[in-house]
Amino acid sequence: MGRHALRITIVLGMLVTLLGGTGIFATFTDRATAGDNSVTTGERARAAELKIAAEDPSQYPAGTPLCMPAITPWQDDTTTGQFTAGSLHPGDNLQPAYLCLWNAGTATLTVTVSAIGLADEDVDCTGDEAAAGDETCGLDETTGLPQAGELSPLVAVDIDRIDCSDPSTVIGNGTPAVLSQFDAQTVQLGGAATGNTMPPDQIICLRLQGSYSTGSETQAQLAQSDRVTWKFAFDGTAQ
Repeated sequence: MGRHALRITIVLGMLVTLLGGTGIFATFTDRATAGDNSVTTGERARAAELKIAAEDPSQYPAGTPLCMPAITPWQDDTTTGQFTAGSLHPGDNLQPAYLCLWNAGTATLTVTVSAIGLADEDVDCTGDEAAAGDETCGLDETTGLPQAGELSPLVAVDIDRIDCSDPSTVIGNGTPAVLSQFDAQTVQLGGAATGNTMPPDQIICLRLQGSYSTGSETQAQLAQSDRVTWKFAFDGTAQ
């Protein structure tokens, strides 16, 4: 090979090496793509979704379970009151009332109950009420509206969980509390399997019992011809 031809070969070799180092001569590749993918989640119930129903065992034949899922009129809220009593005297008990709760959500719940909208009203001034120290008994002379009463600290309510199939059987014993202090009381759900929590889709039946008691005759005099109104609110908190 002549000197001139050798020079050309060397130069070409250097150019090939240089161009290869700069990536111009890349590896040959090809790509094949598939179609678009799509994943959509389904609708899901709320984590905490507590439903309520008012029941009256006396309206059913003996031995009929309470709160049967297929026929119970479950609601978010019910307007049915549990206690209505007049001419109450110290030592009187209120007739038991029954409620059912259904965990319609997806999470396990703890349940508490409060007396909300509590209003103490003195609707009349009778007996020795004024003499016992109630200077604001009866209606307000200006507005004609009831003045503040003294009954809520004397009415106690106990809420027990009962067997829906046998309302006379108590599963979880509640702790009585007077209405003036009835705030976020833990509902005793009981049961060895779930402890004091309410799993999804569980239905529980509750018996509410109330009583009116006073510690002294003075308290009875002050609370006479008074009225207290309220409603129960059950709160389910997801675990």
